[in-house]
Amino acid sequence: MPATASRYISFSHREMSFMRHRRTSHLALVAAVTFSLSACTFTTAAGNPKAVKPPSATREATTAPTAAAVYQLMRKSGAAAESVHVKGAYSDNGQKLHLDVAGDRAGREMRLLVDFGNGAIEILKVNDDFYLRADAAYWTRLDGSATITNLAAGKYVKVPAGSAAGMGDFRVDTLLNQVFASDIPTADKLNTKVQTTDVDGVHAYVMTTKVAGDATIYVSTDGKARLMRAESTTNGTLDFTEWDSVVPTSTPPADQLAKTPNL
Repeated sequence: MPATASRYISFSHREMSFMRHRRTSHLALVAAVTFSLSACTFTTAAGNPKAVKPPSATREATTAPTAAAVYQLMRKSGAAAESVHVKGAYSDNGQKLHLDVAGDRAGREMRLLVDFGNGAIEILKVNDDFYLRADAAYWTRLDGSATITNLAAGKYVKVPAGSAAGMGDFRVDTLLNQVFASDIPTADKLNTKVQTTDVDGVHAYVMTTKVAGDATIYVSTDGKARLMRAESTTNGTLDFTEWDSVVPTSTPPADQLAKTPNL
């Protein structure tokens, strides 16, 4: 699968650059960190993430359709889906990341967790509003202010409307389109024979790439042809669940919102 991790990893590099400009307003920092994710996409994980349970042994499907047919059905169902939950882990230039994102393709709601190994950052999108939540270590790295850290750590910080205006492309639809366009092999690169297996107890078709390819694609056998998992021996794994059934996000309760007048 094509490696698009470097674009997503730009989050960490930009975060470091923001830290060098501590006189910048905290609102701008929060908005910029959030916006830096909008131009990025998912890729598969390097190594073998512990969170991913290996599928059962594969077996050749005697009555399965061809790989080309399964592929086309998978693309069609993916394009028609209204919501999805994507989860995976990868590394880029030695930097390990864990990602967990769920939301609707219309861009109304989304929940994203990003973990660089030193604490998770959570971003919520509810209609036109964005909220960011991180631990004390994150706020200390970002600003160094004990006051801001004490006020914001573990709470949701609302990104002001003016700062959030440029984040319209930050949605599951953009990320999912990138996955299908860049991270899933095209039908001509797949072996024609389809195998079957079980992924987390769910029956799945298994499609593999031809010689010199290392991608394995798992698709549901229930007639909906839902993409369940995309994995690579060199790049790792993404799991796709909750197609058309992601629970909508909601505005954080008042007691979970940071009272940060200086942000």
